[in-house]
Amino acid sequence: MRQETLARSAWRVFHLRSATLNGKKGMMDIWILVQQRHFGIEEVTFGLIAEARHIIADVGKFGRITAVAFGNGLSEELPKLGAYGADRVIYLQEEDVAGYHGELFARELVRLVRRDKPSYLLTAQSAEADDLAPRLAALLETALISRTVDFKIGKNSQPYAVRTVSNGYLFEEIQIECPAPVIISFLPSVLTPDDPNERVRAEIQIEPLAAQPSDLKTKLIEVTEADPETLSLEEADVIVAGGRGVGKGESFDIIYQLAKALGACVGGTRPVIDWQTLPFESQIGQTGKTVAPRLIVNCGVSGANEYTAGMENSHLVIAINKDPRARIFRFADLGIIGDVHEILPTLIKRIQDLKDSGQASSAIYV
Repeated sequence: MRQETLARSAWRVFHLRSATLNGKKGMMDIWILVQQRHFGIEEVTFGLIAEARHIIADVGKFGRITAVAFGNGLSEELPKLGAYGADRVIYLQEEDVAGYHGELFARELVRLVRRDKPSYLLTAQSAEADDLAPRLAALLETALISRTVDFKIGKNSQPYAVRTVSNGYLFEEIQIECPAPVIISFLPSVLTPDDPNERVRAEIQIEPLAAQPSDLKTKLIEVTEADPETLSLEEADVIVAGGRGVGKGESFDIIYQLAKALGACVGGTRPVIDWQTLPFESQIGQTGKTVAPRLIVNCGVSGANEYTAGMENSHLVIAINKDPRARIFRFADLGIIGDVHEILPTLIKRIQDLKDSGQASSAIYV
């Protein structure tokens, strides 16, 4: 996301006391925290690499991008980081680390940061990043800028960030003046990867974890999947969105049925919120939530700009609308022309059949 997107809002300027960039021997070293799921690297990580590239290009100095990954089972995925623009990968490989562990990850990152002294740490907001980033900021005694939508290095090497406030209605500009490395946490929806170059390779540096399980104050007991009905739209992997074309009252029940079949969150357009069919927290768009799920199914949504501005960075977009000229089809990877009340019952039955046969996962995450 660049400057043109920011022009629509009021601005407030803040100053955080601190210092600017200067990596080791004058080189800017920007670190990317790799986000993964099910032994695969999340696309927002590649978007972070692109953002780091833009920062270095704006400064016009030599810089390096270092991606830091934890856990196990990522060995085959690591070359992708180089293809998308990372220069170096630090892989803290440990067979016993099967998932996120806040205390462990924070300890190891602090150790590495104090050793290598990067200029910035970039991450994308998620449930895990929202836990890890404050830990790092506290341990490193540095600044954390959350909900960032833009980051620049101005004149005299002065960094500043732009973040959303007032539930996205306003933006504020923050001038950063604190010791490196400043932690910048981006909204996932503003991160867009550059095209990969498969011929480019990154230096992969595999390191063991220094901390021992006996040294930790916390222990991971169990990971429980969140209920999609209570999950925030901004964190959802799958969203089913209903629009004016679905209708009011009981007509909207079909959206909940599809969401249950997909294990998805339910969202809606402004008219649906105005009808009080859904709460305001479920609104997608400029005056609602900005989302970037793996899959979004738009049902009876016309595709007004107010809505599409909030979901245009979704990974896979499906649109169902009986109007073949509906604007939503411009954003869809797959468009279905027809009445949602005729199409969705068939789709729900098909998904249930796939679940019963054990093929649902491959069908849903195309």
